[in-house]
Amino acid sequence: MKVYQQKNARIYSVQFYNGYHNYNRLFEITMEADYILLIAMAAISCTLAAKKDRCDVVHALRDKGVPYSDMRNWLCLVKHESNFHYDAVNDNGGDRWSDYGIFQLNSKYFCDQPDGITGTNCKKLRQKGCSDTCASFKDSDISNDVYCAVRIKNCYGGYSAWYGWVNRCNGRDLVGNSDYDYEDC
Repeated sequence: MKVYQQKNARIYSVQFYNGYHNYNRLFEITMEADYILLIAMAAISCTLAAKKDRCDVVHALRDKGVPYSDMRNWLCLVKHESNFHYDAVNDNGGDRWSDYGIFQLNSKYFCDQPDGITGTNCKKLRQKGCSDTCASFKDSDISNDVYCAVRIKNCYGGYSAWYGWVNRCNGRDLVGNSDYDYEDC
């Protein structure tokens, strides 16, 4: 966690890394003795960051027609892409593109595209991306995120568009891991 004092001595920016993505929070304090309070507030904001639980993701996926046989792969993908943080933003190491939301949809390909599509035409989706704004992938309504992600999975022949899935889920036995269970949802 890093703390930066803004130009105004009463405003502090707290930057922290949750293991997957960087987050920034601004805090205002009135006295230097409140610096400890600032650190406590930052720690609390880490634990209260905007998250969905497993069942929220399962229900959103089921609402878009995703079969139960795909659930463990989707839950593994979400865990390793955003750790269920729907407001996650990942800057891709200095290039111009970032990944957004619970599925970490890339701005170069899938959001903020002027001619993005809402349909299921794979050729057009690969050329023009989804019709959503990147900001819409950071809100608590993940239905549009799911719709775009499912179309990406279907058009790209699986989950290979997500490095979190490729590196942490592909070829692994997901059945024995309670993080990916969906039966109780």
